Amino acid sequence: MTATTDKTPADAGHPLARFPGYDPAAPPLEVTDLRVAFADRPGRPGSGSVVVDGVSYRTEAGRTLAVVGESGCGKSLTARAVMGILPAGAQVTGGSVRLHGIDLLGLDRRALARIRGRHISMVFQDALSALNPVLPVGFQIAEVFRAHGDLTRRQAERQAVRMLDRVRIPEAARRAGHYPHQFSGGMRQRVMIAMALALNPEVVIADEPTTALDVTVQAQIMELLADLQAEHSVSLVLISHDMGIVANAADRVVVMYAGRVAEQAPAEDLYGRPAHPYTRALLDAIPRRGSRGRPLNVLQGAPPDPADPPQGCSFGPRCALAGENCRTAPPLHAVAPHHASACHHWKEVAGR
Repeated sequence: MTATTDKTPADAGHPLARFPGYDPAAPPLEVTDLRVAFADRPGRPGSGSVVVDGVSYRTEAGRTLAVVGESGCGKSLTARAVMGILPAGAQVTGGSVRLHGIDLLGLDRRALARIRGRHISMVFQDALSALNPVLPVGFQIAEVFRAHGDLTRRQAERQAVRMLDRVRIPEAARRAGHYPHQFSGGMRQRVMIAMALALNPEVVIADEPTTALDVTVQAQIMELLADLQAEHSVSLVLISHDMGIVANAADRVVVMYAGRVAEQAPAEDLYGRPAHPYTRALLDAIPRRGSRGRPLNVLQGAPPDPADPPQGCSFGPRCALAGENCRTAPPLHAVAPHHASACHHWKEVAGR
């Protein structure tokens, strides 16, 4: 008599197990060679300017991956491609996006809708624009629970109040009936965080969550995100242009320039020994103690036009180290363990 073995995966009961490709051992989020293009003519999405060009990164449970760079470098478009909410005229033209092994780009609208919010969610940059101005915030949070479960309206409203209290909004039960314009910028951002974390997703993308907030409120928002992340081991993707905030929050940093990854490394390595001149320029522009009254180092020039990219290295026109070899675009290659740079002159930048 032959013995039988139960080969049912330990995570067979996980809600994601119903989707093909699910692998509990796979990274929470893995983006591979992602490409996004805008239409050059109406009616032909993805046929023109490439705005995200071969971006790859992965996240870890309970860790923060920061994606940094100047405005227009493709940070937010990459996030929108991951979420499946690209603006009109933009289209993914290559690569893959996987959530615990599940190919998000291959899912139909209905399947993606079941995953968004419950397993991957996003905190948008402009909370006032993201929130519906004619509905109370409690109602908007309650809709998240109702869309992904079988709660009654009253049960969902109670959960919404619980979430407002969880993100430290005073008098949560009363404020749940208020409208977005009745909240300060920092409180609106807390409402957005409450919506994003309502269903305890595995991955949260926070797109410039502290923009236009004063320094004290910025610190409060980042502390709140860190506390909520630790509570449920959330994998956080932090999109920012503020290298100071990233230094205190990130475990790993991806630096983007002109739609490409210029450098990626553990945060300590990247801040201690950057290996790309663009990263060095971003770090040199951070105000430091004792520099009061001294002019900041400013990176001259502007990022290239995606419709007319330069030959070779996209950072070449602004780089003091650019030479003949920079007429060939440098690939992203390992310069140290877990540290990669797309620069021919990385040794000069890193001092090696």
